[in-house]
Amino acid sequence: MNEYTGLRYERIGNGKKTIVFVHYFGGDAGSWKWLANRLRKKYTCILLNLPGFGGTKPLAEPSIYGMAQSINDCIDELKLKDFILCGHSMGAKLVLYAAQINNGNLPSKLMLIAPSPPTVENMPDEERKRMLNHPDRKEAVNTVQGAAKKKMGKKRMLYAVNSQLRIEETTWKWWLNIGMKNNIAERIIGLEIPTDVIFSNDDPVISTDAIYNEVLPHLSSPSTVALSRVGHLIPMEISRKLARIIKKLNK
Repeated sequence: MNEYTGLRYERIGNGKKTIVFVHYFGGDAGSWKWLANRLRKKYTCILLNLPGFGGTKPLAEPSIYGMAQSINDCIDELKLKDFILCGHSMGAKLVLYAAQINNGNLPSKLMLIAPSPPTVENMPDEERKRMLNHPDRKEAVNTVQGAAKKKMGKKRMLYAVNSQLRIEETTWKWWLNIGMKNNIAERIIGLEIPTDVIFSNDDPVISTDAIYNEVLPHLSSPSTVALSRVGHLIPMEISRKLARIIKKLNK
């Protein structure tokens, strides 16, 4: 997979089960490639680029609805009928909303990895101010290093930094200033889809308290997988272990 494709989605694998992956803020479709390569024999992995990420055209006015609709548009374009929808961090918040508004074609399951809460993701003002300095390679490195707990190796580290630098500026500012503050909790009431929540007790970005107080209460009978000694970038930090977890949860 090229680092800068400009494509709306990439496909890895040709397995019987299909998983649609939606990346974190700072990432893009390629952020999943290490995980997808470990799933490709059993699953068809669809790796989405949200608008404004991975070289794709940004939305004229970014919004939770617009981002969620772009996920559903790709699902419709691919004519998927039996699929799992998986989101990481920002992507998790967006897949919840995408499932809510996609009444005609619901996923069979949701998987939320280190999810940004459907309520408000709290970020200290100083951290938001620092991150708004974009694109800036030094700050991108600081952001990735601050989010991870495990050494990812040079290739993964470089990808995580470069994917952040590729994000279109208006889209970048939208999530930091507006998107993460949008509360969609009331909008997803009644969304009764089996949901797995995979998170780390050592996540420096989304705390365990946020998972238990701001995420799980708004989901219908979620199952949880609590990890340790890993940070926020779970799909890149422990792709092998995460692949095993996903296979076990979706036998």
